[in-house]
Amino acid sequence: MKTSTDKTEVNIMKTAFITGATSGIGFEFAKSLSEQGYALIVHGRNPQKLAELERQIEGVSQTICADLSDPDTHAQVIQQLEAYSSPIDVAINNAGYGLYGAHIEHTSAEIQKMVSVNVLALTSLSEYFAKRMEKQGKGYLMNVASTAAYQPQPYMAAYAASKAYVASFTEALAVEMKGKGVNITCLSPGRTDTGFFTFDGKDESSSGTGTFAAKYRVSPAKVAQKGLDALFKGRFREIPFLDNKFYVFLNRILSKDGMLKMYSSAMKNV
Repeated sequence: MKTSTDKTEVNIMKTAFITGATSGIGFEFAKSLSEQGYALIVHGRNPQKLAELERQIEGVSQTICADLSDPDTHAQVIQQLEAYSSPIDVAINNAGYGLYGAHIEHTSAEIQKMVSVNVLALTSLSEYFAKRMEKQGKGYLMNVASTAAYQPQPYMAAYAASKAYVASFTEALAVEMKGKGVNITCLSPGRTDTGFFTFDGKDESSSGTGTFAAKYRVSPAKVAQKGLDALFKGRFREIPFLDNKFYVFLNRILSKDGMLKMYSSAMKNV
């Protein structure tokens, strides 16, 4: 685990913590919360990108550089958060990634690293912040899942399963913490214009065709805003935009076999 950069804590009333803050939706969370006057504790795994984030966004009070694919780093991140004496009002577990392709084509190590980020780190940090915020008397926690959480997805089998865990765990935890001053939201974005769609070092959908083609993607800024709106309104689930809601709704009216066939065909054509 790499060391963190800790500046003098700024005298701002509210503080937010974000994992995976150096790009995509995480960066937009950081940008939006900074504009709202939050001091930021930001996590990333690349020290150069964290340094760039500090230059781009005001109000960064601390950076935590850690590769969450290594389970040994999870407790170390929490240890650094414990050293932050001010209340942490908002926590967003945004870090996550997917593996594309037939499941048996991936090594066990690759799968375990993804699960460490998507499931284990998120679970540990959720437990930590639920307890911390209950002790504070208030707080907002968001976990980022995916529309992939709501049905099995061939060719992204382990990823979809990991996000199904995130959605189920987060919504259950939201109920458990209701009435304790802790608002918890599960954000499940669909196709978003982030680095998630880079396979084997290139954008597989740059031709404009395929399931993940750029024309189908939403800007991460719009997704982040939808998530923050839901979080501060106390909603436990947010599936942003009508098309994503429609795809999730299909799971209720189509047979499981039909859904699997549809997603199998779609995922072969990324």
